[in-house]
Amino acid sequence: MPAVRRVWAGIGQAVESAAIAAAGIVLCALVCVAVWGIDQGFGGDPLVQWRIAADAWLLGHGVDIGITPGRETVLAVGLEEAGRSWVLSAGAWGIGLITFWLHWRSGGRLATLPLLDTSIAILLGAVATGTIGLLVGSSAQHGVASPDLAQAAVLPALVALLGMGAAVLAAHKHRWLLAIAAALTVEERWLRSIRAAFRAGFAGLVGVLGVGAGLVGLGLLLRFTDGLLLLESLGVTAVGVIAIFLVQLALAPTAIVWGASWAVGPGFMIGQGSSVSPLGTDLGPVPALPLLAAIDPEAQPWMAAVVVLPVLAAVLVGVFVRQSLLAGSAARPVHWWELAITAVGGGVLAGALLGIAAMLSAGAIGPGRLAVTGPDAVLVAAWGALEVGVGLLIGMLAGGKGVGALAGGFALPLAAEGEGSRIRDFFGFGGGGGAAADREPDESDEDDAEAGAVGEVVGDDDGDDRDDASPPAESAAPTAAAGSDEAAAPGEAAAPDGAAAPGGATGDHGGPTAVGAASPEASGTDSPRDPR
Repeated sequence: MPAVRRVWAGIGQAVESAAIAAAGIVLCALVCVAVWGIDQGFGGDPLVQWRIAADAWLLGHGVDIGITPGRETVLAVGLEEAGRSWVLSAGAWGIGLITFWLHWRSGGRLATLPLLDTSIAILLGAVATGTIGLLVGSSAQHGVASPDLAQAAVLPALVALLGMGAAVLAAHKHRWLLAIAAALTVEERWLRSIRAAFRAGFAGLVGVLGVGAGLVGLGLLLRFTDGLLLLESLGVTAVGVIAIFLVQLALAPTAIVWGASWAVGPGFMIGQGSSVSPLGTDLGPVPALPLLAAIDPEAQPWMAAVVVLPVLAAVLVGVFVRQSLLAGSAARPVHWWELAITAVGGGVLAGALLGIAAMLSAGAIGPGRLAVTGPDAVLVAAWGALEVGVGLLIGMLAGGKGVGALAGGFALPLAAEGEGSRIRDFFGFGGGGGAAADREPDESDEDDAEAGAVGEVVGDDDGDDRDDASPPAESAAPTAAAGSDEAAAPGEAAAPDGAAAPGGATGDHGGPTAVGAASPEASGTDSPRDPR
């Protein structure tokens, strides 16, 4: 029965989400227990290790931890300011990414269920994760460190919800976009550029973050000796070195976002009044973390050229988009406004996602001036959108040959099918061979073919008795060859059992032919059909 199936799907996902949360907590606890047993011989209060593990797991999901140092800390430091309360809010998102990834895998399985079953399972999975977070936060309350209980209940659940929801959307590809377009009565001719803008925006984000990761790795490699000296100054044991390594792995996503912000231009801060950017570096006292050794304390003249790297990454994405999603065809050539929509939309999407990432990577890492760390989300979003948008436009213009001229303000085709250069041709790695017959089917053709089956995205509630798609109109019978690369031969264009009505033939993308156009059989001529 559908109701029973929904109940079991929801219960199963709730149990799985609770197990995922428990696995992350156990992983953090194992690290704490290993350090406690080897370095301290299991001496002291074991609940301290549990609270540290719980705080680490919650911090990895964006939960703020209120810190109130005890009198011992003030006496050890020798400063009265060391006893002031502060909030640790810089997330160790490497832990949260584990939760996100495991729920992504769960969402891929849930995507095969009907929409109502999927929604119930996702909701119950998020509730289970939030419940675990609330229990963990309640158990970790202490006078020295106390997690925010409201955030402990909401933020881990939100991470799980985003993981499962993103996987379901990805499993349906662009059908959800077609459903929204049908609800908003958006014309189909706009969908190709909108789809391309979404994919270009996400790919541009990945490219910029890849640049940031490469710069962080390069900085650690060039300043490897400084990192080792900083690690030795901490005086930790071998187990402590492993623990610090795991802590830095948890902080790696934050470091990558900081590196991307530095490459984009605005840079980031480590303490109020400091600045780390390609144009200059002004640092004060920073925490003794080996990962921060990647920062060069003095800006070099060549660093100003680093801002070109995100643009180059976006150019490469634009080339791929131009030669795949916007390759064009004889029936539907690409117009200049489609490139403009893709560049602007992709740039805005990439900039917005970069801004969100910058906002999540910022926070407090200590009292006083260290309460302000990380990049400025608004500046990163603005500069990221500009650089990615410009790079996408340059890449799409350079990624196709046979570009038509724009005259009189009309939307003229920029490239017909078969004229888009291959990637190896663009970089000079071989002959073109640009025959249209050698091309793989355009992925956008498959998406356009789904436009008539938007209702299949949601399915029926019981998932068993979906209605069959209505048969295509007779006008789209074998005469649909009008959208192919070559005109049909005169003897092969006959339509069986009733010729299509004039003007009813459609191409690959559903574009109508000229009204009143007669088939070769009706006119008695041997001229090939107009491919438009």
